[in-house]
Amino acid sequence: MHFPNLLCQMLAMVSLALLCGCSRETTKEATRRQDKQRPIPVDHPQADPSGNASLSATDNENVERAQQPMPDIPRAQEELPEAGVSEAADPAGMGYGNLQEDTMTALESGNLTEAFELVRKLERVDGENPQTIFLMARVLAEKHRFRQAVKMLDDLAVDFPDAKLAVLGQTAEWLVFQGDWTAAEERYRTLLTLVDETSLIDRLLSRLLIRQGRQVEARVLLQRLCKAGNVEEMDLRSLLSLSWPLPGDAATEAFEPIGLQGIVRNAISLGEIDPAIEMLLQAEDENSAAFGAAEFALLGRLLVLTGQHDRISGWVDRAPEGVEQYSDYWFALGKSQLEQKNFPEAVNSLCRAVLLDETDHRAYRMLAAALKAIGNHEQAEDAVERADWIQQTVKLGDQMASSPQRDVRQIGVLIELLEKLRRPLEALGWRGIQVAYGRANSMLDESSAKNVLQMINQKRVAELQKKDADARRSFITCGVDLPPRSN
Repeated sequence: MHFPNLLCQMLAMVSLALLCGCSRETTKEATRRQDKQRPIPVDHPQADPSGNASLSATDNENVERAQQPMPDIPRAQEELPEAGVSEAADPAGMGYGNLQEDTMTALESGNLTEAFELVRKLERVDGENPQTIFLMARVLAEKHRFRQAVKMLDDLAVDFPDAKLAVLGQTAEWLVFQGDWTAAEERYRTLLTLVDETSLIDRLLSRLLIRQGRQVEARVLLQRLCKAGNVEEMDLRSLLSLSWPLPGDAATEAFEPIGLQGIVRNAISLGEIDPAIEMLLQAEDENSAAFGAAEFALLGRLLVLTGQHDRISGWVDRAPEGVEQYSDYWFALGKSQLEQKNFPEAVNSLCRAVLLDETDHRAYRMLAAALKAIGNHEQAEDAVERADWIQQTVKLGDQMASSPQRDVRQIGVLIELLEKLRRPLEALGWRGIQVAYGRANSMLDESSAKNVLQMINQKRVAELQKKDADARRSFITCGVDLPPRSN
């Protein structure tokens, strides 16, 4: 027998788990991955004395009035009844609520043996209660029995369709811990089709993709956070370098790599290029299932970075299907064409590389060489200037990734560079970060901060209304008009 009122209470627990991290392991993992720097919400500019962002109730009200931000995801505890069964509604007598409370206390204290025994008692009292099922799934997940925990909640969602969203979110997180990243990604993407406010899912999925070395794919999600005005400093730093993480971020647990591509990009970021290329070559030699088109493209980039130009032509000849979607491929192909003095082809390839990854200052420098070789000196100068600006943004971003200290003037320099690079939404995101630190350092009073935040929101809304895709494309390619790609 099912109890609809209990479903609401279970949903509160599961939704809260999705939003805040339901298990002790998940909470500890999230805490560790904050490392030196906690993310700072752009639209909420207040920081504590340690330099990390926080928000007082008064400041929150002021920011909301000033910003009029996009709606946040509703907090489960605000939208749904508080978890727990009242004595009057207790389906199995007054002992159920006490058992439930004791189980959760044991979970939070890390006493898994006691928690497991208590939840087994709950099952004997009322095994069909959705709260019992959820608590058992939590205990199983704590014991690293993720497959069983996921199946238990999946079955629960069949009986209670209204629980589907919360179950998808929680099980996706457990699947990441289990190592089934493909299944986790599928669940996050399913959630994106089912909810109106996607910021939380965008952030979770983007960080999964970044850990897998799929920064270029994550960019779409991160840019959506910028558009929503719900972007954090870690998100913004990730947008500064799409070829691999900033070295300061790569060294943290938040960017702990998973999968071959993720491990290789992380190694490159940390300066371990020789081991990175050896990993890819070994995977290719072994015909590993992990070595796909993305890894093949990355191998080409590494051959270029290590000066193995004699091996590039052979690499080009064995390019697999689907490799054209990766900026690494066009980067390496462009270098090969430069070496062969096929300058017009090199220009086209390198323009395709920067269209896929506009943070690639190395590609811009090669593009400048190709443009100069065909006599387009003005465009070549633009490409060199672009490369210099991008390199400066990467340097500034890594300084922040490597240290908890913040210099609002340096953030101002970063903002100016992003504006020059015509990346206005990123610039506005960083301006919000600048306000947060300005308030923390008493460089801005509350009224001034409110006015700046209001300006940020107005500019963000104005940027969203612009329709300048063609002009932006032309800017990225330094005015080169790319011919259609032949199939």
